[in-house]
Amino acid sequence: MSQELTLFDTNDHRDRSTPRRIPSPRRDTHTTNWQPDDHLITAAQAGQLHIRNLTAEDRSWVVAGLTARGVTAEDTATMLRCSLRLIKQIRAHPMTAVSHYAQTIAVEVETTVSKEKTKNRAHAYELENLRMTAERYKQQRDKLIDQLAKQARKAERQNA
Repeated sequence: MSQELTLFDTNDHRDRSTPRRIPSPRRDTHTTNWQPDDHLITAAQAGQLHIRNLTAEDRSWVVAGLTARGVTAEDTATMLRCSLRLIKQIRAHPMTAVSHYAQTIAVEVETTVSKEKTKNRAHAYELENLRMTAERYKQQRDKLIDQLAKQARKAERQNA
C-alpha cells in the first residue's frame, strides 16, 4: 500500500541518525596544488619564456616577480613575447597582487637574513681577531714569566 506524499514530505529515505552534510559553495570548483617557481622569473629575464606556455598562476607569478624587480610593463611584454594589454590585464588580476605581496615579503626576509649573516660573519671575524690577540698576549705573558723566572734563578745562584 503506497502512501501519498504531502507537501511537507520528502523522498529522502536516508538514515536520520547521521547528520546531513551542507554542500560547500565551492564544491564544484577545481583546485590544483600549484607551487611558485622562481626559476621562471630568471628564464623570463633571459627571454626563454613565452606567455602561451604558462598557466594562469605562473603568468601571475612571473609578471609579479618582474614587476617587483622593477621591470616595466613594456619590457615585460617584450620578454614574454605578448602584448602590453595582456601584461596590464595580468597585473590587474588578484593572483598577481597576492604573488607580488608574497615576493615582496620574500625579498624583505631574504634581505634581513642576508644582513644578519653579514653581521654574524663580522662578529665571527671580530671574535677570531680577539681570540688571536688574547693568544698573543698569553704567549707574551708566558715569555715574561719565563724571563723573570730565569732572572730569579740567576740571582739565587749568584747569592749562593
